Amino acid sequence: MARARPLQCPFCDNYLAGPVDINMGTMDITGGICICGAIYVLDRTAHNLGEIFMDALTFVCRGNIDKALSMNPEAYESADYDYDIHSNMIGRTGSAGKLVFVRLISDKNTEG
Repeated sequence: MARARPLQCPFCDNYLAGPVDINMGTMDITGGICICGAIYVLDRTAHNLGEIFMDALTFVCRGNIDKALSMNPEAYESADYDYDIHSNMIGRTGSAGKLVFVRLISDKNTEG
């Protein structure tokens, strides 16, 4: 069983606040933004990771789903963690939720 630890960005190790509800026009997500530019999105059930990953890519592309769908995998970094919403801790296997993190590497996010 993985050891639980406080919620931190996997890219810069900054401690993060728990996810909050965010309304982006036609899109409602639960997540947040790190000071390094990474975004994180919560999947409360851990059963919709594909959808949540697309939400994360769309969020990092400022709501532009076409840009998110055409993005090269080399243009971003991603990570996911088990997440306990009640304690704001990551890493505990068997926790109810998952957090997906995405951060753009550079501006080469749509072309191959």
